[in-house]
Amino acid sequence: MCGVFGVVDLNESPPIREEELRAICRTIEHRGPDGTRTMIRGAVAFGHTRLSVIDTETGWQPIANEDETVFVILNGEIYNFKSLRRQLTENGHSFSTNSDTEVIVHLYEDEGLNFVDRLDGMFALAIWDEPKRRLVLARDRLGKKPMYYQLGAGKIKFASETKAFTGDDNKDRKVDPEALCCYLTYGYVPEPMSIFKGVAKLPSAHMLVFDETGVSVKKYWELKTDIDSTMTIEDAVSETRRLADQAVSSRLVSDVPLGFFLSGGLDSSVVVGSAAEASSSNLKTFSIGFEEDSFSELEYARTIANRFNTDHEEFVVTSDLVDDLQAIVRFADEPFADSSMVPMYYLSRQTRQHVTVALSGDGGDEVFGGYDRYIGLRFAEKYHTVPAFVRKGIVAPMAKMIPESPGKRSNLRRLKRLMYPATDSAHQWYLGWMQQFRSESHKNEFTDEFRFQLGRSAGWNDHMSTRFENVVDVESPRSAQLVDTTTYLPGDLMVKADRMSMAHGLEVRTPFLDHRLVEFAATIPNDFTIDRRSGKQVLKKAYADLIPEHIVNRKKAGFTVPVGAWINGPLREMTQELLVSRGAEVHKVVNPEFINKMIDQHSSNRQSHAVRLWNLICLETWASAFGVSLD
Repeated sequence: MCGVFGVVDLNESPPIREEELRAICRTIEHRGPDGTRTMIRGAVAFGHTRLSVIDTETGWQPIANEDETVFVILNGEIYNFKSLRRQLTENGHSFSTNSDTEVIVHLYEDEGLNFVDRLDGMFALAIWDEPKRRLVLARDRLGKKPMYYQLGAGKIKFASETKAFTGDDNKDRKVDPEALCCYLTYGYVPEPMSIFKGVAKLPSAHMLVFDETGVSVKKYWELKTDIDSTMTIEDAVSETRRLADQAVSSRLVSDVPLGFFLSGGLDSSVVVGSAAEASSSNLKTFSIGFEEDSFSELEYARTIANRFNTDHEEFVVTSDLVDDLQAIVRFADEPFADSSMVPMYYLSRQTRQHVTVALSGDGGDEVFGGYDRYIGLRFAEKYHTVPAFVRKGIVAPMAKMIPESPGKRSNLRRLKRLMYPATDSAHQWYLGWMQQFRSESHKNEFTDEFRFQLGRSAGWNDHMSTRFENVVDVESPRSAQLVDTTTYLPGDLMVKADRMSMAHGLEVRTPFLDHRLVEFAATIPNDFTIDRRSGKQVLKKAYADLIPEHIVNRKKAGFTVPVGAWINGPLREMTQELLVSRGAEVHKVVNPEFINKMIDQHSSNRQSHAVRLWNLICLETWASAFGVSLD
């Protein structure tokens, strides 16, 4: 993993001073702690902070072609670089390094803008084509690695994080109200927006081309969703096993120590089990748990560690994170409210003490249908056949009275979420499940000033609702999987994995997001994936011989964090200081009266507002850490 920054100014040469370029690179050097290299040449300047993983001696970037007319910088890993290198060598290219990055520049020479179709990996890259005076940016298919950009007249800047654009001086940086509304609603800022006006994300599976004719952004890959009705369950199981094993094996290549995140759930257990079969040496595994027993999964992780005789390390997260919260939020870069970033931060810190690369089970739920909410959507579809006047006028008011249930999982809580608040359709129910500040309540929760700003900027676009409009069979669990793959996955899960691991210079690889495995899983018939009780049926069958039965069949747990208990306990004082004090930035967007009501109801256990309060805690901390005003 690495950090990239660049500027191309077709009006100015050089486009930036060397000392300024190096100062910018320092803002993202945590992504590449092994060293920084820069290049200023004509209209282009590249900066690259390196985490050395492949070819640690000679693989420094930028890397050029043979006659130094084309240059590349990469954040990521190209897993099929060895086969590409053999083909390119046969085509007459000569290589000066043994790195995976160098194949990109030669592939671009041979295939032009189609080069990206040949890449298997996670990447955010930039190519400068000097003869054409053209910059090419590309981001991997599933959005594992980030890329931001900022346009000006005849000029473009790009970077791995917004810090490279803003540094510590954010006085003149304006927050985009639509992006802020999306954050409050879903807990993250979705692509292609960023939290700042004038800064955009290059969406996953997209390429940007900038030259003297202007800028163009196009999608180069689309997940096809045509079900293969001829597929048998045996076909689905055997091909899933083959592709998943292949994905794990290809991600074991490293010139530095490598390990595995192990939660004790099915996905990480499969990755560890598959790697154990492919490796002749003992694996290193790393797990994290909580002091609160109902939230800790360490015993299951130990089962898998013992099963495959791994060198196992454990770490327990406590609620004493007040001193670390600002650092965690700064590393998140944009406002980000997925509470599991906290254990991810600590797990990455612990893991980095032993290895430089870690494989994780991220993506298995989206690809193979593992979330409870997918099963919930199936129940919601049936529930919404009940007449609206019954659901809204009778059932919802009764469901509202159901008390909050403690603990990580509760059938009573699931029942309440099915019936309250009432919605008009199953997919609207799903949107409500995903939302933190629900869209239908914005008018009561947001301040008049913030709603005015939203209206002045033409309101906000509910990116998740828009994605549902573009899928077939909108009420099915499969539709939710596909929507999540293009929204929640790149906007939340991959952001958490990238920012929290990069905070410690740790590279995280995700075998379940191998694009060939994802493409195949999208063709599996619906009946093979999610039944009435649980999902991931194909994946469970594919590894039933390798993973212990009680791990395969245990209920979905997830990476849930006891934020509600923390807010009522050790974080109570911090919550008051951040959200109640006069001058709090969040008072500009959410009514202070509503914030006080949430704190009161939560502290008295009358209603859980853990998710919304954590959302505001993270937002206020972010505004303070970056010196940003929310008006």
